[in-house]
Amino acid sequence: MAPASVVVHDGTVPDTAQPATAEPDRAGAAADAPTFAAAPPERIELPGGQLLVRIDPDRTAKAVAAVNASLDHLRPWMAWAQEPATEASIGAFFAEARDAWDARREFGYSIVAADDDEVLGGCGLHGRLGPHGLEIGYWVHVDHVGRGLATEASRALTDAAFAIPGIDRVRIRCEDGNAASARVPEKLGYSLIAVEIPDDGPCASRPTQTWVVERDAWMTRRDQPRP
Repeated sequence: MAPASVVVHDGTVPDTAQPATAEPDRAGAAADAPTFAAAPPERIELPGGQLLVRIDPDRTAKAVAAVNASLDHLRPWMAWAQEPATEASIGAFFAEARDAWDARREFGYSIVAADDDEVLGGCGLHGRLGPHGLEIGYWVHVDHVGRGLATEASRALTDAAFAIPGIDRVRIRCEDGNAASARVPEKLGYSLIAVEIPDDGPCASRPTQTWVVERDAWMTRRDQPRP
């Protein structure tokens, strides 16, 4: 965002998470997503002084700078990071994300610093599981990995997903070799249910871990003290 996946959605554990599955060039993907009963909040505060804010085309230039500063970090994991981002490419993605949100099909966020609105990454809730599930994607600016940002963003997005009526399951996918990104769902209590090679989506044709949490399990865990 969505560059689900940590740069969310790289490195060594704990939490230098590599990009999971958010990507800024998903043209047409949202059109295949179901329409959800409600949208999540447009602004979510994170514990470290960062914000998740609904994608806004006014942040296009800041997002381009953040992606391009992180290209070497993102490139091994993200197909969309093979070439430098441009204002045209990110602007088109942001416009599509805005329309998808308005249609209640997908919900893309920028991760920003609360004090100066610097773009620190992107994340989102994607309609890839049918009407009763959402998938989290994330990426983090290379200068901000290793600070738990991917984990806190994913925690907040999981809460937001289960606040939408009818959502029973949330999924995170990451490349099988991306140990740092896999630590995000593991730390949050998701269950690893499969390692497979998807036919489509951002992890198509690559060995991919699929992590899932069900509503009841998340609500029970959320009520417990954090480790």
